[in-house]
Amino acid sequence: MKYFEDLTSVRNWQPDSSREGETSDIANVPLQERQLLEERDLFKLLVCHDFKGGYQPYEDSQGILSEEPVYTLEYLHLVSTFVYFSHHRVTIPPAPWINVMHKNGVRILGTFIVEPGNTTGFSDLLERDANGTFLFVEKLAGIAEYYGFDGWLLNFEEHFPDTTFNLETTLKFIEELRKESDRRVKGSEIVWYDSLTIYNRVVYVNGLSPLNAPFFDVSSALFTNYRWNPLAQLLTTAALSKVMHRNHDVYMGIDVFGRGTFGGGGWGTGTALSVIRPAGLSAAIFAPGWVFENFDGQNFEERNRKFWINGGATDTELICRPVAEFAPAWEAGTEAFFYTDFNRGYGKKWFQSGREISARPWVHVGAQGVLPSFYPGDTDLLVWKLDNEVAYNGGHSLQIVHNAAAGADAKISSCKLYQFNMAYKRDLQFSFSYTLEAAQKGRVAVYFILKRFNGVTERHEVGLPVQEGWGIKTVTLDVGKTDEEIFGTKVVELGIAYIYPEASGEPEAIILRLGHICLSGYPEQKLPGISKISSAILASGKQQLNWGLDYSGFSPSEGSQLGVKSKVTGEFAYFLVYKGLGELLGISHCLGFITGVETGSDNSTYRVDGISFDGRVVKGAWF
Repeated sequence: MKYFEDLTSVRNWQPDSSREGETSDIANVPLQERQLLEERDLFKLLVCHDFKGGYQPYEDSQGILSEEPVYTLEYLHLVSTFVYFSHHRVTIPPAPWINVMHKNGVRILGTFIVEPGNTTGFSDLLERDANGTFLFVEKLAGIAEYYGFDGWLLNFEEHFPDTTFNLETTLKFIEELRKESDRRVKGSEIVWYDSLTIYNRVVYVNGLSPLNAPFFDVSSALFTNYRWNPLAQLLTTAALSKVMHRNHDVYMGIDVFGRGTFGGGGWGTGTALSVIRPAGLSAAIFAPGWVFENFDGQNFEERNRKFWINGGATDTELICRPVAEFAPAWEAGTEAFFYTDFNRGYGKKWFQSGREISARPWVHVGAQGVLPSFYPGDTDLLVWKLDNEVAYNGGHSLQIVHNAAAGADAKISSCKLYQFNMAYKRDLQFSFSYTLEAAQKGRVAVYFILKRFNGVTERHEVGLPVQEGWGIKTVTLDVGKTDEEIFGTKVVELGIAYIYPEASGEPEAIILRLGHICLSGYPEQKLPGISKISSAILASGKQQLNWGLDYSGFSPSEGSQLGVKSKVTGEFAYFLVYKGLGELLGISHCLGFITGVETGSDNSTYRVDGISFDGRVVKGAWF
């Protein structure tokens, strides 16, 4: 994990693959660009991650072996932008956080911060080279491009030296940083924090005003301080931002730890959202890890669910209006691709292709997949639950449970899982792994909803035969329509349907287990092989394994095939590294892995398997 404490370090930064751990600090998952429904509300939710100072051990690029509870952010279908925050001068998000955000279509920003008492070198920020180019524009944009994230939060909580401050130059720096970042990273964002004003003084406006509007004007968005009043700054901010035709680019700040925020933070976060949303503005939630940190991790899952979606909490003291009441869900996947294996970023075991390959508890933030964007209610007949005892890939599978107590007389029920805005084609491939025991008596199907350009929807189903043990089903979603009939048609929803002739007698019954889901409008990619593993001893005495991708035998057309592809790992989302007789050492999101073996003490053989972005496995050889 990498950060910089001063601008001298930023000035001297160059990509350096020889630095220990450098390759694993680079994210490999490209942003899975969301395709927005036309009728979607323009409200956006930024989440600023300030958790115990940042850079926690469990955020390591290779993950860790641990069964201790950790903080993860699961409700990413509600989030548009994620900021990784710390109090170092330049905060580079750890690669696992970048990867999980990009899988979910969320842009992730680093932080540039200047705080009182820590201003060394700040006056150099606006330095230009001999060509008149801002030196640190090139450096900051280059760092984001190199490590694979999407821009910066600029947080100037100290002023420039009065003798050198020039407002026009400062605004030009921000504008050039935004342009250069967008040139290098498509769709990048530069967010300005509400602190420094045009008079080179730190004044927390707690909204948008003439004091900070020029900074907002050259930035992608404004992140306001938290102490706004709904009858004062909120109203003036809404009015001014609408005049600028950018009201949804203003994120009204909410500090979940309170500290003067409207609603009191914590379980009152929804109170703040309840006035921001009607004002036509967006919102920024600072430190949602409060639900873990404030309670020392106790009952984290229940508290986290209550905070975000108000579901399943049994503690009557957890009364709140959840974030999901105000933040509309974003569509999962891209226009042509969606994949999930239901991972939560931690697990009791690791499975691959339905087989348990490690019984050791693990944590790897970057392994988290795209979790369902519809959440069941207490009265739903059919609900989903994440299970960590059995999985297909990783540590979790999705159980579909029939809740007979919720409606004993009902014979038909549905469970929504995901919403999409995916272009429909007759050759759209739908693949998934599942188990379906013969003991359940009903009919189980996967359904999908198509929406035509004129708004008319129609529902189609793929029936599931009994499958004892894991099986894979692949179908083409051809509904028998002509090109004219499917013009402008989108896939907008996917879920599970259950028709049952009689009650099972059990209050809850597992009717289906899903291991992964893939929807792809691309032709199936040919996958490269894994080249021979080499090893090197690092300065620390640890051993690093390195490998490459073998494209021998690929034709030119196969080398440029369509589909999800990483600049770092090609067609592969991650690699599994094995030692000896098949011991799983860990997970890698780059073409290397540090084993931790002391110099001269290891004569073991190793194998690397590659797992593609659509879940297929390429097995390597032992070396």
